[in-house]
Amino acid sequence: MTALAFSSNESATLERTVDVEGDIEITPDELVPEKYDLQKCITWIQKQKLERVCLQLPDCLLQDSFPIATYLEEGLGQKVYILGDTSYGSCCIDEVTAQHVGADGIIHFGHACLSPTTRLPIYHVLPKQEIDVQEFCKEFDRFFEDRNKDLLFFYDVSYAHAIEKIYESLKGKFKNLLLTKLNCISNVEYTDRQDDENDIILGRSFHNDCKNGDYEMFFLGPSRKTLANLAMTIPAKNWYYSNGGGIKQFEFFNTPWLKRRRFLVEKLKDAKIVAIVVATLGIKNYLNIITSLKSTLRKVNKKTYTLCVGKINPPKLANFPEMDALVVIACPESEIFESRDFLKPLLLPYEVDLAFNSSREFSQNYCMDFNQILPGGMNYVNFEASDEPDISLISGGIRGSNQDEPSSSEMNTIACKSDGTVAIGKAGANFLQARSWKGLEQRLGQDEVKLSVQGRSGIPVNYENEPINKTTY
Repeated sequence: MTALAFSSNESATLERTVDVEGDIEITPDELVPEKYDLQKCITWIQKQKLERVCLQLPDCLLQDSFPIATYLEEGLGQKVYILGDTSYGSCCIDEVTAQHVGADGIIHFGHACLSPTTRLPIYHVLPKQEIDVQEFCKEFDRFFEDRNKDLLFFYDVSYAHAIEKIYESLKGKFKNLLLTKLNCISNVEYTDRQDDENDIILGRSFHNDCKNGDYEMFFLGPSRKTLANLAMTIPAKNWYYSNGGGIKQFEFFNTPWLKRRRFLVEKLKDAKIVAIVVATLGIKNYLNIITSLKSTLRKVNKKTYTLCVGKINPPKLANFPEMDALVVIACPESEIFESRDFLKPLLLPYEVDLAFNSSREFSQNYCMDFNQILPGGMNYVNFEASDEPDISLISGGIRGSNQDEPSSSEMNTIACKSDGTVAIGKAGANFLQARSWKGLEQRLGQDEVKLSVQGRSGIPVNYENEPINKTTY
């Protein structure tokens, strides 16, 4: 037997057991309580005096959901509920689904983005990735020769169980080494739950003095989405990372992804109709960012619609071809911003501010977390629309001229057509009127009335009235 780090979103999660052929085996029931720290879960539920608790597991861990639920029910003497399918990403807390059964608490298993929530108390059962603490500390000591260097230490949730030993071993050698903490309540005791949003970025809490770009940043974990988000958001002299082995420098400037984002910002500037796509109903302040986006787009004469479609995929959003651009409110670790399968460009709330806020200065850093561009956030800047026209870098046309049609403050006008179809808002009505395919509109008085007759019978590849079935002798 050998161990494998397993995850539904390419991040290390709770350790699974596999055989030499690589087939996943279900964890034996007697090992489940220790593997998932279920006794700590029972203690948390009893301390919070919760009566209806939901268990949220990613798809890769659902095989262990039954023994987990059975153990908790026997220990608590009450029912627990399993969330079989999440409304959005598995790393986000699904408070909406939990409220369908009137839940008063959620236990989340596996990798977590640690996005803040507001409705229910949350307990995280974090994954535990194995690491040789002594060997890692030796490598860290060899790599950073300057003991007086200002260092800020980040880590993936899968290494939280070992971070206390690592920090105790290093802090005596590096006087200016500061450690961040995960902003959550979990099976790992060395975490810190904070309510002050000014000290929290991407689920990590640390002091404001470390956000001025004078520190060297280190991340213990894989070079994936979590590290990329931190490196793009927090200014630093350099970023380094290690996944338990050697230490490497992390480069994210001038990447193809970042160049594509700059191109999509130009596409947003050219757009006339913008959809605000709500891809989360659980992250704190999602209603505030919707209001902020509407206000910003209205000031720059963009017509807006708000769409709530659940889990986002290309076929769903292809149903709205009249939209020129889509601004998505989602988890910072969502993978949709890396996809090229969508018909229309997908943009971040930060990119709306980047496109239209003239008071925002150019910066190499990027902001994936929309909470950071709201008042009080690290990347918040007062909005000021530019009155000067500019030239589109894509079409070559002039943008921002007085001839641009201003948008209405509310999309509440119903436009009717003679055939009975209606559309809310002038933008949607114009698109419906101009498109070549009209759909299943009524044609009253235009077509001859005919009696219904029996249709074809058989299977599509061999209908009974096909010529090939008629015998000719």
